[in-house]
Amino acid sequence: MLASLCLCFAGQSAALKPLNLEQTRGEVRVVLLRAGQVVLTNNQTQFVVTYVVEVPAKGAFSDLSFSSNTEITLAVKGKPIEFQGESSSSAMDFKELSRQNELIKPVVKEGKEMLAQENVFKDLIVEAKKLDVKLQFTWRGNERVFDFKDVPLN
Repeated sequence: MLASLCLCFAGQSAALKPLNLEQTRGEVRVVLLRAGQVVLTNNQTQFVVTYVVEVPAKGAFSDLSFSSNTEITLAVKGKPIEFQGESSSSAMDFKELSRQNELIKPVVKEGKEMLAQENVFKDLIVEAKKLDVKLQFTWRGNERVFDFKDVPLN
């Protein structure tokens, strides 16, 4: 179970660089919180992308749908990263995120609810300092796309 694994970020600095990349499309706001390489306690490498989705409280998450096939696309300099390995996606409350104490929790706007989404790619190594992160999901039957360009990797 992913929640029981200890995640440690790899890199020269022990401190994470908090991301706070935000986009709003109509009633839906997405804030990208983390994108970067992690090393587990057993020395396996994973790549993690963490973001939150904020939607109106009325109907909130019953109208929100994620597809594992199209939820996230990663690209470097416009070229999609082809990944055939294991990946997983989990939706949860912000306080349940791994290493959430290192993230900046967005302030939830009045009349809205927030859901955290964490995507883990086992053995994916990205040899770049920046990448593009495209997030897709359905809100109230409409496809929503949030395209973050040149995201600095943690």
